[in-house]
Amino acid sequence: MLVNDVIERVKKKKYFLILILSIIILLLILLIGTVSSFNKKNIVSQDEQQPKEEEEMIVAIENKQKEEEEKQKEKQEEANATGIIYLTFDDGPTQDTTPKILDILKKKNIKATFFVVNYSNSNEELIRQEAEMGETVALHGYTHTYSEVYQSSDTCIDNFKKIQSKVYQTTGKKANIIRFPGGSSNTISRKYCEGVMTELTKRVIDEGFRYFDWNVDSDDAGKAKTSQDIYNNVVSGIKPGRENVVLMHDFAKNDKTVNALEAIIDYGLQNGYVFRKITDETKMVTHSVNN
Repeated sequence: MLVNDVIERVKKKKYFLILILSIIILLLILLIGTVSSFNKKNIVSQDEQQPKEEEEMIVAIENKQKEEEEKQKEKQEEANATGIIYLTFDDGPTQDTTPKILDILKKKNIKATFFVVNYSNSNEELIRQEAEMGETVALHGYTHTYSEVYQSSDTCIDNFKKIQSKVYQTTGKKANIIRFPGGSSNTISRKYCEGVMTELTKRVIDEGFRYFDWNVDSDDAGKAKTSQDIYNNVVSGIKPGRENVVLMHDFAKNDKTVNALEAIIDYGLQNGYVFRKITDETKMVTHSVNN
């Protein structure tokens, strides 16, 4: 009787061990299957990702080649041209002037540079449009109020950085081309801080900016009262064999500049000039500092 009990207990332990072993084997099989499936998915994912990365790399290389070819083409055009004209517009954007200027630039296939000041939410789309059209969105300052800008070199730098940050939020591009309110030759800054322009013209370079004045003044913010005045001022100021940086404005209700613009472009093209936007590679055109 005792022997039979022992045998029965052994059998039960044996069956129990077999059951446990079977469960362990089953779990191992499931684990191996899961790992194998995961690895296969990873391999497929990598196989799918690799062609995509290669395709993006090829597109980037092709774009770079096109960019270099375009630069070479532009350099050749400039070498054969009478001179270069950089159309620049300060104090925008505005709803009634900026769109008209953009339409003319698009019609004539000309690129220009816009030195912008602080803009409302409703005008933000104009900044975005300028960037999307390939124009240069440059910085004139968050404010143009001289008493605020020229309290010190710090206030002026902060003024540029504030508009720089806003333009970046709008376009996704960090603009570093600037124009001082009143130009680097202004004397009104002396009223607020003696010697500030002498300090600023050096400091902005150290801060990573490049500043541009002008050597052709349309005088559309001054004595020019008609589109004919503006046309005459610009075409008489343009000189062959140099970089002609033309000062104009796209402030509100500046129809006289809008009405003169197409004729100015036609004059330049007919006389062998090429039109360019200001870029990081453009030679700086600056004034003599008077403060």
